[in-house]
Amino acid sequence: MAIIFELYVDCNTPEELAAMKTHFSGFTLELMTGKKTEWEFDCSPDIWAGTYDLHAFGLWSSDLSRSGVRSLVDAIECTEAGIRLYKHLCDGPAFQFARVAWEADLICRPELEKYLEPLESSSEKRFCVECVLSETLYEKLGKPKNMDEFKPDYYWTGYRGEEYRPLWSSDQRQLWDLYRECFPKS
Repeated sequence: MAIIFELYVDCNTPEELAAMKTHFSGFTLELMTGKKTEWEFDCSPDIWAGTYDLHAFGLWSSDLSRSGVRSLVDAIECTEAGIRLYKHLCDGPAFQFARVAWEADLICRPELEKYLEPLESSSEKRFCVECVLSETLYEKLGKPKNMDEFKPDYYWTGYRGEEYRPLWSSDQRQLWDLYRECFPKS
């Protein structure tokens, strides 16, 4: 089973969804590593369609890793793609909720309240998901303290990029061999 790096966008109406899909139609990137990526809409049915009435899509590229971050290059390429996807989203039409992540569509708008954490010193909350929210959704969630303006009428938690873990990567075999030698029962 593939692990997909994607942009997930949730809109209010079918019209907003159509406008956003038009905005991302034919989206391509040439990354700093020289890799060219073509992005396509997820052709599988929305995983939340049976549970919630959503107008959403996923956008992904088969030109990036389909196994998560397995090398430093994977982390660099996906991080750059994430930055550029968020920038293109910033320049696009209206939406309610969006995020760039591995399997980004596993979190949907109706479940966002689960990702609020109370701050110890006050009744305020922080949001535990890297994403962008419309102002309406931001206010509905109680204006989480760790969110900043993404563009007028939108807030986000920022994007920190993708993590590279050399011990579990495919490009650091010597480290993995050393680990197995030192901890054979692990």
